[in-house]
Amino acid sequence: MRASLVAGLVAVFSLLVLVRSSRAEPPPAMERRQVADVLAALKKAKADPTTISGVRWYAEVLHETELLAPIGSAKTELGPWGENGPLMAAESGLGDCAPAEPAEAKVIAALFKEYGNALSPGLRGYALAQAGRVDEAATLYRESVLAMKIEGPCPSEHPMYSGRRVGHMNRLLSCLKRWQPKADWKPIEKAIERAQSCAANNHAVG
Repeated sequence: MRASLVAGLVAVFSLLVLVRSSRAEPPPAMERRQVADVLAALKKAKADPTTISGVRWYAEVLHETELLAPIGSAKTELGPWGENGPLMAAESGLGDCAPAEPAEAKVIAALFKEYGNALSPGLRGYALAQAGRVDEAATLYRESVLAMKIEGPCPSEHPMYSGRRVGHMNRLLSCLKRWQPKADWKPIEKAIERAQSCAANNHAVG
């Protein structure tokens, strides 16, 4: 699983670079911060469990010790423009939901026991599958991907968001196909095709 985690991190931070280069506003200057210091600040600020658990997953499962945040921003900031970089990296790093290595699986089980439903849907679904509750994981991921389904006209949004939607939907589908290879995923594939069409025709800027 480590290889997929690293690949996920590369994808996430490449995406952040895309955001910085494609938005009308100037990109903020960034600095590296110790995850331990950020976690301490989040706990002191009584941040919500979903945020804290995402950062912990980033640190304890991906074994990351630093994150990027705007220079001069609050110690609780997790990325540029209010992005939650660690959570994005953690979810992207799941790839197609291949089973975790034993050491990582143990950490994931502990985080799931501690946070339960407070884990983000992406992390919770993977934790459920790791615990052998594959049908529950598949239901959660199916609901998550269909919640992103585009009804009516294509949304007016920055192209980055359109691309992110397609990538997220495709990743969730890859997990669903791993867990339930014989299921009928045509409704989800159709939803993804619609999202891809909107993304391909989204020429908004800034």
